[in-house]
Amino acid sequence: MPSYFRNRRDEISFGARWRVLVMALSLMAMGLAAAEPELISSAGSGRATAYVESPKIITREGLTHMAWLDSEAEGFRVRIRTRDNATGTWGEVVTLGEAQDNHGGPALTIDEAGYLHVLYYSHHHPFRYRRSVRPNDATAWMAYEEFGHNLTYPALVCTRDGTLIMAARRSYEDQPWELEMWTKRPGGAWQAQGPILRSRQGNYAQFAASLAWSPDHETLHLGARIYEMRPDDSTWNATGIVYLRSEDDGATWRNAIGEAVTVPATLDTVTPLAVGSIEQGRVLNGGSIDVGPQGEVAVPYSVRVDDSAQSYVALRQPGAPEWRHRWLNRYLPSAWSDAAVMAHGGAAFDEAGKLTVLAVVLRMDPDSTAWGEPSMEIVRFVSVDGGASFNSEIVGSVDPDVPHWMPNVERRTGFNAVPNGNSFIYTGGERGASLTDQLTNQVWWVPADVD
Repeated sequence: MPSYFRNRRDEISFGARWRVLVMALSLMAMGLAAAEPELISSAGSGRATAYVESPKIITREGLTHMAWLDSEAEGFRVRIRTRDNATGTWGEVVTLGEAQDNHGGPALTIDEAGYLHVLYYSHHHPFRYRRSVRPNDATAWMAYEEFGHNLTYPALVCTRDGTLIMAARRSYEDQPWELEMWTKRPGGAWQAQGPILRSRQGNYAQFAASLAWSPDHETLHLGARIYEMRPDDSTWNATGIVYLRSEDDGATWRNAIGEAVTVPATLDTVTPLAVGSIEQGRVLNGGSIDVGPQGEVAVPYSVRVDDSAQSYVALRQPGAPEWRHRWLNRYLPSAWSDAAVMAHGGAAFDEAGKLTVLAVVLRMDPDSTAWGEPSMEIVRFVSVDGGASFNSEIVGSVDPDVPHWMPNVERRTGFNAVPNGNSFIYTGGERGASLTDQLTNQVWWVPADVD
């Protein structure tokens, strides 16, 4: 039986168990099985597959394109490579361009005609944008265009008419930092649309914002982890997990309970799904969000308290006012049942409605940074019953001295397809001591359930 259905450790109803058994038998009949990681680079940077808000994998018509950030002697290089899933063969590694430092990795999407679009380069700089020369072909690209000011961490999607929508952090010298939205119509230039979220503090802030489409490609969903610091106290922080949706491609927004929100919204005005602060001893992290084939929304997050961390996925069915918060630690494999779980990953649905949530497990103490700790390993949670229950597995080979982390899962950000599970890439190796360290980390790709 596939690993997703072995050693289930949850209590669910007989009807739910029967549905799970039927799904398992169906998958077995189709020959599906969990796949092993494949090495795609040995020159990965200290943020090779970061950050979770930037989608990096596109599958279309039997080809899977994946992008990441290498570090070479001459500097940081954004790379992309294509796999033919029918034959299992790989194309050559293509260099898309350079990056400012290890924060300048790529965000990838695809339009209805099959053209690939990528953003990269920036860490408090303008972004660089390129489009593929041919549909569904990552080997040749148009010259890059630059746009924006002081932008970092791009989230990227494509609308029905081919308009690109991007959300990214905007930093300032003398005012609160924001999550800024930009759009690019086909054949047009990138245009600023204004801020969606804003920090309440005039100091460092991060938003970790991801975008996802409803199945009909009409509703745009945004999930974010707001992290903000006081300008007079760098040890103080506040964090919150927020969700917004828009029925007009980002012109107006509603919050997690369906109320209209004035943008830019803050933690005080957005009605967060969860909050924390250093004063409370709770620091929150968030992963990328996704929307299932029936319109169900999944928002993963974690809560760190001193020497442990608990992870959850907030789920909402279409039309339902309430959110269900599922505790994921309870589904860990037995050998890892006491490990901390951090939401440095994301949620993704395949076209059959199977939900995958990626996170990292680690052994923590009060002095842990929880960012690139050597004990980090990738954990994959999978649900076939809409999040009522999960099965889990640790991915790849475990090495207590080498972190395996920064999983980036394939999601439908434009007109790509995820028919049988969700593939993902992750980094094997250290974070580095600075933003400019040249490292030789490994970059791994984990196929979906079946080629």
